[in-house]
Amino acid sequence: MDNISRQTGKCCRRKALRILVTVTMCLACFNVSHAQSVVYGKITDAVTGDALFGASVNLENTMVGTVSDVDGKYVMQVPAGMKKRLRINYVGYKTRLVGKGILNGRDSIRCDIELSPSAHQLSDVVIVGHNEARKLRESAMPVSVISANQLQGTASSINDVIARTAGVTVRNTGGVGSASRVSVRGLEGKRMGMFVDENPLGQMSNYITLNDIPTDMIERIEIYKGIVPYKFGGSALGGAVNVVTKEYPPVYMDFGYEISSFNTHKFDAVVKRTDSKSGLQFGIGGGYTRSDNNYKMRLQNIDNRIVKRNHDKYGKLLLGGSVKAVKWWFDEIKLELVYSRTRQEMQGIDFDIREAYNHSSSLLAGLTLKRDNFLLPGLDFDFDFNYNAGWFGLCDKAMHRYDWDGKEYPPVSSYGGEEGSFPSDGKNRSHDFATKLNLNYIMDEHHSFNLNVFGSHTKQMPKDELMDKALGFSANFPSRMSNLTVGLSYDLALFDGKLQSATTVKNFFFTSKSKMLPNYYISKPVEAKTNKDFWGWSEAVRYKLTRDLIVKASFSSEVRIPTTEELVGNGYSILPSASLVPERCNGVNLGLLYHKNNAYGFVEAEINTFFNHLKDMIRFTADIIPTMAIYRNFGSVRTRGIEAEMKGDVLPFLYFYVNGTLQDLRDVRRTLPGTNVENPTKNKRMPNIPYLMANGGLDIHRENLFGGKRQNTRFLFDMSYIHEYFYDFEMSVSQDRKIPTMLTMDASIEHSFMNNRWTVTLKAKNITNREVFSELNRPLPGRSFGVKLRYLFK
Repeated sequence: MDNISRQTGKCCRRKALRILVTVTMCLACFNVSHAQSVVYGKITDAVTGDALFGASVNLENTMVGTVSDVDGKYVMQVPAGMKKRLRINYVGYKTRLVGKGILNGRDSIRCDIELSPSAHQLSDVVIVGHNEARKLRESAMPVSVISANQLQGTASSINDVIARTAGVTVRNTGGVGSASRVSVRGLEGKRMGMFVDENPLGQMSNYITLNDIPTDMIERIEIYKGIVPYKFGGSALGGAVNVVTKEYPPVYMDFGYEISSFNTHKFDAVVKRTDSKSGLQFGIGGGYTRSDNNYKMRLQNIDNRIVKRNHDKYGKLLLGGSVKAVKWWFDEIKLELVYSRTRQEMQGIDFDIREAYNHSSSLLAGLTLKRDNFLLPGLDFDFDFNYNAGWFGLCDKAMHRYDWDGKEYPPVSSYGGEEGSFPSDGKNRSHDFATKLNLNYIMDEHHSFNLNVFGSHTKQMPKDELMDKALGFSANFPSRMSNLTVGLSYDLALFDGKLQSATTVKNFFFTSKSKMLPNYYISKPVEAKTNKDFWGWSEAVRYKLTRDLIVKASFSSEVRIPTTEELVGNGYSILPSASLVPERCNGVNLGLLYHKNNAYGFVEAEINTFFNHLKDMIRFTADIIPTMAIYRNFGSVRTRGIEAEMKGDVLPFLYFYVNGTLQDLRDVRRTLPGTNVENPTKNKRMPNIPYLMANGGLDIHRENLFGGKRQNTRFLFDMSYIHEYFYDFEMSVSQDRKIPTMLTMDASIEHSFMNNRWTVTLKAKNITNREVFSELNRPLPGRSFGVKLRYLFK
């Protein structure tokens, strides 16, 4: 047996050696250049003449390629004897094939290229590239895109920006770092998909939210309404927000520091360096945010007195690093590591809370693999894997409570506590895994197929010895939840691209396992398990009536898998709900889009009408007994609405936008859940959701306004209006439980010099100092001022 083992081992080692040598030679072939000619030139916008940075230049059907620099210039060596055309790609522009027959491997040739965002036709050759396919899929859907230019100015966070979009509201409970919910057409919170570079945050959002990403690191924000692009994976209802981070040039440094009212400080930085020989790209970045949030507020529940928030400090640290290889067999191999840490004090409203706070920290590791023409021409491969280890909890163990008059009260338990019904010293842990595989096959200019597989697994290990001690029994139980979503899509383009459609079918499977106390008086836990699967589908169609006018329509029956907290609880204060079924939304969207280029840029107008029927809405149900709260299926909600937006450049120095939304959400349940009792709120407007909103703004910009050279100045003004709405069902004409009308105005001036190397921004938010509420009796900050300094080198 030993001889056999040794022979087997030798055979395996020889086979491994042969594989290693073969792979090494293949990799070497990709890096060795026998170039005998050079092609060079500049890539520009055909309309404006501006240089295009980061455009991809490749020899057709080869691995030989480069990208343009900040001045639009490129240089590329061409292997001897290779007679290929140049293939040029750039996001938002037409792919071009140029240089047929001139790359003969003997000469150095200059080839300047102009790109324009027009049709996909070039002579008798139709070009369908990766970026164009992605644009084709998304163009049939109702979507708003916020550019990097709009992320500056008056905005200090992602929430500030997306709240100005038609059909979108952001509900905050306080100042910097407070809990917030994004709502698209009335569907909010967990129903919305949150993505970073097309990767769903999912359970990771317990530690890192979209609002934590510094605006300076963002290329654009995509807001999808009605349908979530199938390439994103995961499950969501009603829409999604996808943050696209910047692709930095080979050498890049970006530092930003902002200081504003209420002792708020924000710092972010990015540094990138590329080793030209190996093609390895190294990057490190992150940010730190802290705020006292000590603004004044009116306590509506206590004789309308004015007090200063005194226990609402927030601190967030975010650090990340990455290594990316672009010269290996994969077009991109990227390894990332991100660390986050948060501490947030709990501000009291009914009582003057002085000690309780939430804390969390996490370590996220990610791997990305990408390859165009994977195994066969036209097949693009995109794979992501992420693992997150998290630590979190509530610390609430004060031995005294106080009201706003300073009167002292005993804690909620003999063991302490200011908030809730029992004390807490949470030291919880979690392990989260998420992986996504996307295979996109472009058959020809008419047909393409996409397979998307997304899976995630969450393991929670709650630990709160103080809570168990106060309750007199163990109430913290571990839990597991896994889900798998498989989507298959088909894209069709006809009539020279005038007609485009995207058809998607998805299967959602999830399983969970946890423990629960069936009764407050029984301390022996029982197991709670569930295994379920559901189907969903969507169809989006676009037809180009004229060069400037597009009509869109989409139909969907989407499914949202319950979150870990909804399905298996949190291990201590929320029970598992094995009977919970996913929410399903049947929706229709009809829209008309007009886009016209002019001498100053463009003018665009869009109108959409929509209808949604949300079934089995999931809502939190509190209980007077600790640990007995649970999530339940609420019933059905119907939404009808219309939104309109107009924006564009009307003068060489003036850009404007204006939009409005009317959305009507109604409770359409016939009976109360689990009973035959007639529902008294049938056809009543859903409470605590705005139904009439509008936004508008101006951007006035001039070069060298104050003299000098390479300087740019912008004056920005933004206005937001939300009509009053009830935060309970309107059961009487005399009911006054309303959130009042909000009209806020922000303004800023931004000045950059040394060709945007230095930028200084002065901001004023809520300049009329309006009293603003968006969540019951939780007042938002009044007037505030800030200044931001940014340094950029590339």
